[in-house]
Amino acid sequence: MVAFRFLALLTVGLSLLTFVFLLNVSNARLEREALRQVVGAPFQLEAGGEASWTLDLGGTRVETAWPGEQRQPHLFVRAEPGAELAAQAEYRSADGVALLAALAGGERVVATAGPDGLASFGSLWLSWEHPLTVEFEVLKGGPEGSQGEPFLSGQPSKNFMAARAISRTLWVVFTIIGAMGLAVLVATQRDLFGAPRGSVRS
Repeated sequence: MVAFRFLALLTVGLSLLTFVFLLNVSNARLEREALRQVVGAPFQLEAGGEASWTLDLGGTRVETAWPGEQRQPHLFVRAEPGAELAAQAEYRSADGVALLAALAGGERVVATAGPDGLASFGSLWLSWEHPLTVEFEVLKGGPEGSQGEPFLSGQPSKNFMAARAISRTLWVVFTIIGAMGLAVLVATQRDLFGAPRGSVRS
């Protein structure tokens, strides 16, 4: 009877620990995905030059799609410090008709690369149904031969970070509870698989 009780408690404890562990691992993977970058083809940073970048934020598989809506992608261009660029992002139909402006800051956003070499154009509204076309115009170029590299970078929302903190806390709490429960069970039962405590042993 004591052995059965022990195995039942152990099974419940392991099930809870496994569930919380899988939740923690899943959220850790999402956290890594939040830092994933989608990089476009480089273009020349010549004043008056233009470049276009077309990409599909959806995908036939989850692994190839942009991570879920809790990680809002931001549009950047790696460029020479001081370079000034304008960006316009639109979702377009198959025949090239503009359907929706994608940049949260407006139809056309101007940004200057800072000392870190990054020009930030803000976040994008997400759509899984139509390809995204981003057009860049170089207003102020860099040194001769310099290039700009566009990329999207995810950024976790406050809700996602809160969920991540909760999953970490649950993992720690349930691990401690499981360890304490096993220690108490061992301490209060001298012979788990033999006679109950207080009975006479042969």
